Amino acid sequence: MNQLIEQLQTKLFTGKLNLGAREGPTWTLYFRLGRLIWQAGGSNTDERWRRYLSQYCPLLDVTKLEGLVSPQESYREYCILAKLREQKLIEQQQLVSLITSLIAEVLFDIMQHIEATRIANNPAGQLSPTTVVGAVPGFLLAVIPTEEVLKQATQAWQEWRDAGLASYSPNLYPVIQQLELLQGQASSKQIISLVDGTKTLRGLGQKTSRDVLALTRFLMPLVKAGAIAFSPTPSPRKIGISQETGNLSSAVNHPNSSQKLEENTVIQTAPPATNKQIVTPSSAVNHPNSSRKPEENTVIQTAPPATSKQIVTPSSAVNHPNSLRKPEENTVIQTAPPAAIIDVSRPLVACVDDSPTICRSLEEILSQQGYRFVGIQDSLTAVLKLIKSKPDFIFLDLLMPKVNGYEICSQIRKTPSLKDVPVVILTGKDGIVDRMRAKLVGATDFLGKPVESEKVLNVLHKYLSV
Repeated sequence: MNQLIEQLQTKLFTGKLNLGAREGPTWTLYFRLGRLIWQAGGSNTDERWRRYLSQYCPLLDVTKLEGLVSPQESYREYCILAKLREQKLIEQQQLVSLITSLIAEVLFDIMQHIEATRIANNPAGQLSPTTVVGAVPGFLLAVIPTEEVLKQATQAWQEWRDAGLASYSPNLYPVIQQLELLQGQASSKQIISLVDGTKTLRGLGQKTSRDVLALTRFLMPLVKAGAIAFSPTPSPRKIGISQETGNLSSAVNHPNSSQKLEENTVIQTAPPATNKQIVTPSSAVNHPNSSRKPEENTVIQTAPPATSKQIVTPSSAVNHPNSLRKPEENTVIQTAPPAAIIDVSRPLVACVDDSPTICRSLEEILSQQGYRFVGIQDSLTAVLKLIKSKPDFIFLDLLMPKVNGYEICSQIRKTPSLKDVPVVILTGKDGIVDRMRAKLVGATDFLGKPVESEKVLNVLHKYLSV
């Protein structure tokens, strides 16, 4: 697919590219002069549209947008975005980010479908490309960096596949399969309030402000234990929690549903555990040779004589005043035995620096103190990744190829979701001109290189209430 898109770029193609098969979903990609400008089709299209609209325009009432454009209007969602831009309800940077994210997600799904078809050797599922010249909206909302969005989607797919999740679509709906495996646990109520069968993995990721890959890795031990399953369609279940005991009652709509799995639910479970069984994302379902990371080491314990599993979770979470996370996000499966437990309610610190050494040094310093960390080395996509990850604090290098730190800091201050986040400049140059220029674009403070643990922690404590 990447090669096909590159060919259309070279030909400065204007029109739509349809990708469909005899069996399976159909996608449409729209181009103007060889650049991707819009998308359509695939699974859960309405959910995808509403999810990204609420992410980039959180103050908008999505339900009231339908009246902006006639239901018969071609390219209706594209036209709705145009109306929002006209009425200054969305900024241009938000618009570019929203469209880029939509296209990247569609490209990811296409890549996953192509891989699944290849592995299954299913000719009926193979995508056939057809192009229609000139079939595009009559106006252009934004110029999308096609090479970057293609790179972003490819990287996301590779990380998903390398985590052993190639056979699990992010469009699946997690559902509770066996309630008894969650009973008596401190995190039972949070897990059940989160996994209600009405949200996809991507939807849950947005709800909890977590990357969908990290969220799915978090859920996989429960999937392997049989407590949670994945369904291709919404499977809402009415589950009660006793006010007195805190224990879970049976599902109202299925008296025996705690033991059963709906017909349309897919899951693979490991054999019953004995004594202590280590269930980690490194033992990927359907992928025995998966390269998942060993540090996750999630433990599900069972009593020696029995086969019932016990889920061990931290009983407390430290809440950050500026955190956007909801209480149910504090559900963590304890890792064994970690050097430092990373609490999901702890502040997320981002580092934008093209140097892998700087990113690794900061990650080591911060992870030892329980902070969460995200490193970003590509300056071109830095702002998009910051919008997606929603950090509480940003370290930013000044001298980077393609886009320098001054430009990135200026974009951060123009982005509503990031404009109040502390930005500390990392620099080996500490001249008065550099400081003045950085202050003009909204930098909060400076930190000299090389990074030192004491200085890093001091500046964090200065600008974060932990």
